[in-house]
Amino acid sequence: MVDGVSFDVWGTIFGDAFFSEIEEHYTEYTGTSRTEIAQSMQRAYEVLREKRKEGAIGKGIDPVAYSLELLEPFGVNIDAFKNAMAAALISIDVEKLLMPGMREAIEELYKDHALVILGNVVYWPGAYTRALISKAGLSKFFRAQLYSDEIGCAKPSREAFSKALSLLGITDPRRAAHVGDNFYEDFCGAIGSNFHAVMLTRDITQTTVIGGNAFVRDASQLPLTIRGL
Repeated sequence: MVDGVSFDVWGTIFGDAFFSEIEEHYTEYTGTSRTEIAQSMQRAYEVLREKRKEGAIGKGIDPVAYSLELLEPFGVNIDAFKNAMAAALISIDVEKLLMPGMREAIEELYKDHALVILGNVVYWPGAYTRALISKAGLSKFFRAQLYSDEIGCAKPSREAFSKALSLLGITDPRRAAHVGDNFYEDFCGAIGSNFHAVMLTRDITQTTVIGGNAFVRDASQLPLTIRGL
């Protein structure tokens, strides 16, 4: 039985519309094509994920500053990029951000589960994501929001999941589940911390539960799946 659930944000609660909004503003500021800045962001993000796997982003390293530095070799003007992120935070339509069915899934799970957010950061600080969660009217459903730049650790580390467990008010991780879209950071991280792992993925045709962990195609299936773990 699961009493509490932690949620990833990007790719889970929110889709990629914020990235598109940043690209649009950056193009306005610099004249760079959207394709070029999108490719630069993706390449730097791939490098960042590899660095996380290597454990290169340890304590004492600001993950936001680190990720921004990774953009520079790809020709990104960092000051203009920061301005574009700030502008996107103001201009984004949060309804376009939300993954289909996610609001309803969160509202349903909130009825009988403690909920927290556990998210890694890239390019922008956790405070931006907090603002967007608030703008979407979702803050009230979560006991706490934990972002890697604020808590000093990141998924898939046990420390990050332990902090989430504590704020869920649960002592036994086997009574907690984590929902995310990244196999290494979310799914493997959850299993490594003895959480039930629930991965949102379009790479399946139907919900699959294996050994107390699940692969789910869309958010509408989350409440029933988690209640069955």
